Amino acid sequence: MNSREAQGQTEAQTGAEIRQAASTMAADRPTAAQWKAMGKQFSFQDQSVFYIDLGAGSATLAIHGYPTSSWDFRLIAEKLGQRSRFVALDLPGFGYSGKSDQASYTIVRQADAVSALAAHLGVNRVRLIGSDIGVAVVQELMSRERAQALPYEIESVVLINGSLFADQFKPSASQTALLSPLGGLVNRRASEEAVMSGLIQITGPERRIPESEFLEVWKLLNHPGESRLLHKTLPTVAERKESEPRWTEALCESTMPLMLVVGLSDPTAGKDMVTATEARCKGSRRFQSLQLDRAGHFPHLEYAEETAQGILAWSEGGY
Repeated sequence: MNSREAQGQTEAQTGAEIRQAASTMAADRPTAAQWKAMGKQFSFQDQSVFYIDLGAGSATLAIHGYPTSSWDFRLIAEKLGQRSRFVALDLPGFGYSGKSDQASYTIVRQADAVSALAAHLGVNRVRLIGSDIGVAVVQELMSRERAQALPYEIESVVLINGSLFADQFKPSASQTALLSPLGGLVNRRASEEAVMSGLIQITGPERRIPESEFLEVWKLLNHPGESRLLHKTLPTVAERKESEPRWTEALCESTMPLMLVVGLSDPTAGKDMVTATEARCKGSRRFQSLQLDRAGHFPHLEYAEETAQGILAWSEGGY
């Protein structure tokens, strides 16, 4: 083999390695478009609901927060899906799911959507993961199971950076405006810069979320085009207060395995998740805790490997 042939072979090998690396990177960090291509739709109360369904075996069902979507779980989906079945949905009014200004987007209705998806998939046992407002959705489902009003069994629960109690939820100035009678106007005037700035402010000091991915959140908010419902999909303080007795009872009195995954650098729902739960439950239950000092509001994005491994190592939770 002459030097030119050798050089050509080396370049071909290098090109193949680059393509392989790019392919691996895409699999590890799927774009929103790739995520959409992986998904499916089902109908819930005349609205389409988007979800992804990976792997096989016992099911984990993940519920995202506000104002994002199931794409939040993009970095842990494959890892959890390699162990068992991993399902994540876009709650109605979010992401690639239907957005209707006439629909209700209470936590109770979002819990209905999750149960409808479980029925659609034919599962009778699930492990739940909730992040941000997904935490409240999980608490509603836990309350229903406690009241024997859930048609499936919850095996275990993982709660990621969310307000577990009504007095922990302190709306920002923009959220207060969205919840006011002028919320529709505030929603229409919301800017990409304001939304992105708000999300960046609640990430940790070693933020690992590329800005380009934050920009995708704005596109998903508006999918399929200027259809965002920031004022409709933000749960009200009144609903949280009304539901808190049931939710707190379910949290503290349930015997199912429970893990708190907490980004301690989150200014909205960090260390308070642990201290408030310990105080309110007063030792009435035991829970596992994974605390990440430098993570902010999105530990499953900022420290995806640590979050995924922490969940998968949690044998009590059925992983």
